Amino acid sequence: MEAAVRLFGQTLVGSAEAAALALLIALTLRLGRKTLPPLWSYALWFLLLAKLLIPLLPGDVGSQLRWFPLPDAVEARMPAFETVAPYGDESLPVGREATSEPGRVDNGALSNMIKPARDGSWATNSSSLQIAVAVWLAGIAVALLFPLAGHLAMLRALRRESDWTAPGELVKSFMRIRAKLGIHARVELRLTRQVSGPALFGLFSPIVLIPHDLVGRLSEAEWECIFRHELTHHKRKDIWVNLLAYSLVSVHWFNPLAWYGLKSMRGHQENSCDATVLSGIAPKQVYASCMIKLLELGASRKVALSGVGFFGSKKMIVRRIEMIRDYKPARRRATIVGAAVFILAGALMLPSALAADKKGPATKQPVVEAVVQNDDGAADIKLLLKLPKDAKISSRYGNRIHPVTAEKTLHDGIDIAGKVGSDIFAAGSGKVVVAEYDTAKGLTVTIQHNKAWSTEYRHLDKLAVEAGDEVKSGDLIGQLGSTGQSTGPHLHFSALKQGEYVDPLSVTVIKTK
Repeated sequence: MEAAVRLFGQTLVGSAEAAALALLIALTLRLGRKTLPPLWSYALWFLLLAKLLIPLLPGDVGSQLRWFPLPDAVEARMPAFETVAPYGDESLPVGREATSEPGRVDNGALSNMIKPARDGSWATNSSSLQIAVAVWLAGIAVALLFPLAGHLAMLRALRRESDWTAPGELVKSFMRIRAKLGIHARVELRLTRQVSGPALFGLFSPIVLIPHDLVGRLSEAEWECIFRHELTHHKRKDIWVNLLAYSLVSVHWFNPLAWYGLKSMRGHQENSCDATVLSGIAPKQVYASCMIKLLELGASRKVALSGVGFFGSKKMIVRRIEMIRDYKPARRRATIVGAAVFILAGALMLPSALAADKKGPATKQPVVEAVVQNDDGAADIKLLLKLPKDAKISSRYGNRIHPVTAEKTLHDGIDIAGKVGSDIFAAGSGKVVVAEYDTAKGLTVTIQHNKAWSTEYRHLDKLAVEAGDEVKSGDLIGQLGSTGQSTGPHLHFSALKQGEYVDPLSVTVIKTK
């Protein structure tokens, strides 16, 4: 369940960015409707598919490709997607550890959503998150089962019509055009009652479906338009593209802009296919008239699920006819403009110096070099925490605001994201007083530096010290991990003064190896 909760949190954040990207693509296409060639207009929607895919990528790849971290005010109100420890565990500090993948939204905000019962047991609010995850997973299942059921129903219906054969002249024309397009795979032509417009159907053994009542009602030139259109879909693997697109949108089924993007992508896919066909045949008037005739004949529209077709909704047909009317072979300038727009939009998918972390990664900016005088006269302390080169601060010390009750809860340290197995070093000299596993904190090392100051290193994967060991600043104490109540590989680093948690960055210089 923990993996599902983590994926749910990643999907929520990724879906918000995908929604923004869908609007940006729609705006770009609207502004460039007279400039962008159909192929480049269609290509822009592949950026949305990539954005929808990012939350599903393994490791911290997705967080590395995120745009910008959220502002603190928003970050503090994001839900915590982690397991919550039992109330009353005195070893667990007031704050909560967040998932720590680089660039992730701080998840410590809702650590207080689990309201403790008086007897020390967990409150029931934790089940709310589990219910939300269950609903999300159920929605994915329903969204995926619907086209699967339709596909299987179509296969059964086509088997019942297996003895139907297309006229010989029609088959010869189809085979001739298939050879012209250089398609060597076996793509068959079938008559059926299951569709009211021509369609390409099937993943592994595709067939071009022709409504039985169209036979004898179209000219040879119009049949050529239809065959070229469906075979172009096959050549471009559009069925597989649509399957991928639908599967990704199903993961984001709660996002209406994801469905809008899918619908718009299908429309631009048809326009792009039309443009490809027009570039191979001369008379666009014949192509448009064929489409109009199909619109007139298609009284009841049946859709072949898991397929792409020549026919479509009236609104889509009208837009395609307008595109055909205005179609001109793409000029060099239009191609350059399309490529430039695609590259600029694609740049949004890549991490930038600003996107890495708005607070700046610890690898490049030592945060504060401060010296603190202890109230009890203990020696001044200055800590130096050495980190792996690719480590980043993903969550900082401070209060988080509960989004419902507006109560504050303390995140008692900083979360530093990195790779499992990265070496962790002591930030200062002292004595190891704790080197053990804690249910909440995972493998933890606590170093007492003097009478007033100590530091904690939580969620380690392995320990390199034992309680009672004397260590010096920079000595190896363990390896970064994700043990205990953590949903991602990170080090939670805390500093305590007189037993009270303080901002570790006020006394710590952070540098990379």
